[in-house]
Amino acid sequence: MTGTTVVLDVDGTLVDTNYHHVVCWARAFESVGVTVPLWRVHRAIGMGGDKLVPEVAGDDVEREHGEAIRERWEQEYDAVMSEVRLLPGAKELLAGLDERGVDVALASSAIPKHAEHGFDLLDAHDHADTATTAEDAEESKPDPQLVDIALERLGPDAACMIGDSVWDVEAARRAGVPAYGVLTGGTSRSELEEAGAVRVYRDAAELLEHLDDWLPS
Repeated sequence: MTGTTVVLDVDGTLVDTNYHHVVCWARAFESVGVTVPLWRVHRAIGMGGDKLVPEVAGDDVEREHGEAIRERWEQEYDAVMSEVRLLPGAKELLAGLDERGVDVALASSAIPKHAEHGFDLLDAHDHADTATTAEDAEESKPDPQLVDIALERLGPDAACMIGDSVWDVEAARRAGVPAYGVLTGGTSRSELEEAGAVRVYRDAAELLEHLDDWLPS
């Protein structure tokens, strides 16, 4: 270990899944007779499903239909998962960090089969030192538990987190590490900065181009 760790969110940061998730969640809500606008779903993407349902539709819907909505969302996403592609520079960023000797943690809050699909696209097992899924934590983002677990596994002297949502930035802040944002999840630069991101880059490719500007030392 180098003493430097980069914690990377996966969905929307490295893998282009956010808008697939928006549609799948909307269909899942519709399956129980609840219509929600897509923009509202999008603003909650990055939260775990346990928090997304009440955030989008309220506590009453969570109590009455939460589990059914999450089960239907899983089925909907299973059906489109083969369409998912990597975001620009994602695999190259992992390889570049590996070449620098940086310890890489992939902090996914996805359920294992969905997370593993993203890891496979990234060839993550060749370049990442550890990875998390929803099964590793009792609380999902913006709770910092997944970030804390990743940091505990690698024990760094210096660390930062990269993410695409305000929930990633909030989780990093609560874990006590600086966060850098990317625009690939559909959250604006101003929103990420207001949430506390030190700097915001276009995508993983631009992060790689400016590695020396943000990599902790």
